[in-house]
Amino acid sequence: MSRKLVTAIREQSIPLKDPIAFDQLLQKAGDAQVVLIGEASHGTSEFYQLRAEFSKRLIQEKGFSAIAIEGDWPSVQAVNNYVKGYESAQENLRDLLIRSFSRWPSWMWANTEIESFARWLQEVNQLRAPQQKVGFYGIDLYSLYESIDEVLGFLESNDSYGVDLELAKKAFSCFEPYNRMPEHYALSSAHFTDECIGEVTNLLQSIRSNEERYPHAHEQDLNLEMNALVAKNAEAYYRAMLQDDALSWNIRDTHMTEAIKEIHNYYGKDTKLIVWEHNTHIG
Repeated sequence: MSRKLVTAIREQSIPLKDPIAFDQLLQKAGDAQVVLIGEASHGTSEFYQLRAEFSKRLIQEKGFSAIAIEGDWPSVQAVNNYVKGYESAQENLRDLLIRSFSRWPSWMWANTEIESFARWLQEVNQLRAPQQKVGFYGIDLYSLYESIDEVLGFLESNDSYGVDLELAKKAFSCFEPYNRMPEHYALSSAHFTDECIGEVTNLLQSIRSNEERYPHAHEQDLNLEMNALVAKNAEAYYRAMLQDDALSWNIRDTHMTEAIKEIHNYYGKDTKLIVWEHNTHIG
């Protein structure tokens, strides 16, 4: 490493050894509406602890309203429901994390650091009005089948959702032959068919055009639209995965950006968001 680079690191870096360091970071955050907190590696306890502590201060001192993480929407939504009190808290939080993040790498989010932070966030939210509770959301797109399941399950709960339900059934039937294995769809779409593009696109467009009919309570409308968005973008990601690494990576990052915008729009134009992702996404 060159002497010039070492000097630059010493001048610009902020050693996170005491609370004063977080004071400096808060000053740098200023009035930003989005603060990106990266990590050099997934699953490193020290990164998770520091990120959680800085996020707590952003929430308490800067008025941040939501956290968007590099996790799948359905899995993280279970944690959001917990911290906002949308569902009964009878289930042990650790069990909820293990159940929700069952797919590899489960350790990325089902760990003691996330458990501790989620419990803190739940306690904070208990003292807040419903519209002021801090949210916790996933903005990744690997949950193709799980998101379609969520859409189907919700739409089947009410007969008045018939039009969108039929579109959801068509989308599900399009992916059904691949035995819930997205890589099989990726292989097929690379060589044989791209028929599922229209199915997931039509589903998302219809849900968005009918958004006023869906209940706002417990963010059911947001959950429905975001799962439809995941299905659409996950299809594009898996279709590109075996054909173009750069394209598939960009589809994933573009989805994350789109998801952040959707959450921001849902909360309102003055909302402040925290983003937790690997440095390769936000660096």
